[in-house]
Amino acid sequence: MFFNGRQRTIRIRNISQFIIFGAIKLPKDVMQIIRLNQIPVLYLTENLDFLGRVENPSSLQTKYLTHQRQRLHDFEFNHGTAESITWAKLHNQYTFLQSWTPHRVDYTIKQALDYLKLLMDNLPAALSIHELREYMEEADKIYYCAVASIISFYNPCTQTTLQQINQLLKLGNQLLHQYIYTHLISTGLHPDYGIIHSDAHHELPLAWDFSAEFRAPVVDDLVINFVRNLPNLNSNGNGNGKKCPLNLIQHFLKCWEGKLKTFVLHPCAGEVSYRQCIDIQVREYAASLLGDIEYYRPLALKLHPQNNAVTNIAENQKPVLTLV
Repeated sequence: MFFNGRQRTIRIRNISQFIIFGAIKLPKDVMQIIRLNQIPVLYLTENLDFLGRVENPSSLQTKYLTHQRQRLHDFEFNHGTAESITWAKLHNQYTFLQSWTPHRVDYTIKQALDYLKLLMDNLPAALSIHELREYMEEADKIYYCAVASIISFYNPCTQTTLQQINQLLKLGNQLLHQYIYTHLISTGLHPDYGIIHSDAHHELPLAWDFSAEFRAPVVDDLVINFVRNLPNLNSNGNGNGKKCPLNLIQHFLKCWEGKLKTFVLHPCAGEVSYRQCIDIQVREYAASLLGDIEYYRPLALKLHPQNNAVTNIAENQKPVLTLV
């Protein structure tokens, strides 16, 4: 591989996935190695939109497929799980919105906090998964208005800057979805059997279900802090406003890996990293699927009690994502 014009060697066992930016065709020998080692490949456009995915369907481990199919018509199980995920999503949006604005709450932010609280209180009134999905969509509308207000406060946005921030949000969501997808596969859950999201409108919907719980604490928190620490986004590269500069993406990928290594207080497991949180939630769902536990317990995060923030602790993990 080549990185910044220099050849770089990476052991295949240290690669968990490939993420390709732009229309780049991998050599046949590389594709053969990828298939033999069952490494998923995600393709994104230069504007960081989803383009496609390469995987080996014959190697897909579907340990829990029979149980997933049996649960398809179990209304109580599906509705209960969907309500838990929806509540966790709203709770994490509310919690992190508060953490980003400890000394500044304008009308937009206060309105979002009040509305999220109202939706959480009224969640039991949702009688179907379709209604729960509508709760999520309504929450997102006002929540992301508040996020935009916070970002504008830390980094007054030109049109170019705003486009780049939106692209980083898209990239973060795709990275999160891909990472959860790899956990689903390794655990033995089929990613096409979603509960809240359907395969008619979402690719690998079960991965998007789990993404709902993690989007605010992982993606949104990362992007807000990324913007806060880069006061002049427009000066970081030679972007033309239509796509993010490569060095900005490289910096973001390093921050993404750091975010996954961040330790937080999990409501059931104590202090664990976000990597471990994702694994815990996937296995929690598998246990509820089998009936080993009564119901799925979602990820509802609280801020660190000592400093009102999470703590960064290094993990022994694979090398960071690298733009090659």
